[in-house]
Amino acid sequence: MKFQASILTLASAYIASAQESTRPGYNCHPTCIQPTIPRNRQLNFGRHYAVLNLDLINGIVGGVEETAAGQAFISNTANWIDAVHALDPAPLSIFTRVYFENSFQPEIGPDSPFGQVAGDLGTAATAPTKLHPAFTVDQAGAGNVVLQKTRYYAGAGNSLEQILSTQKIDTVVMSGIRTSGVMLSTAYRLFDLDYNVYVIANNTIESPPNDPDINTNILEGILPKLPVDVITIEQALAALDRSGPAIYGRNN
Repeated sequence: MKFQASILTLASAYIASAQESTRPGYNCHPTCIQPTIPRNRQLNFGRHYAVLNLDLINGIVGGVEETAAGQAFISNTANWIDAVHALDPAPLSIFTRVYFENSFQPEIGPDSPFGQVAGDLGTAATAPTKLHPAFTVDQAGAGNVVLQKTRYYAGAGNSLEQILSTQKIDTVVMSGIRTSGVMLSTAYRLFDLDYNVYVIANNTIESPPNDPDINTNILEGILPKLPVDVITIEQALAALDRSGPAIYGRNN
């Protein structure tokens, strides 16, 4: 597999940094999260896995990017995405954006609960709905997919489930913002559809107003009880090196 050295370098750097700061396995923003899988277990995503990068748009990421927790989240997630792109062949990566068809926002009515939290985001052309520049999308080279959505669930109103089924995906590895929104909603749905679901603890965060206990309770309490596995970025990077080669495309 090409670029294995770069992935191992990233993993080693994260582990060394964690050891130096006495915060093994997680950067403690906002709280140290205990993974559900032992750190000495040789995690492997297999060959039929997909990487989901959810709602990494300006209008949501911008709410945390000036905070220490937000900067750690952005750095972790950006490095994860770059490591995935370095694989050859690269696995299926899907990004989601929240936006509406036009300024009338036909997807949400005047009494829509979702409109209360996302009604200000706008259309595909407005800056808040565009993917944050910290995150690289490679549609031409790696076949990354970018999907519109209009509810919390990553597959609401788009072809997510069709793509996962057609590509014979059995495992999804999730990053995104926010933990109590798209991450929780999508984890529940894909678990019900019999996918193996992994959430990277470093790569999810609550948007303001934020009570750190929300993030902790979801990652250490709710998701493991489903059960959905919560892992660290070190574990995820190491699993990339053990997994695959990924199967993605018309010849899967």
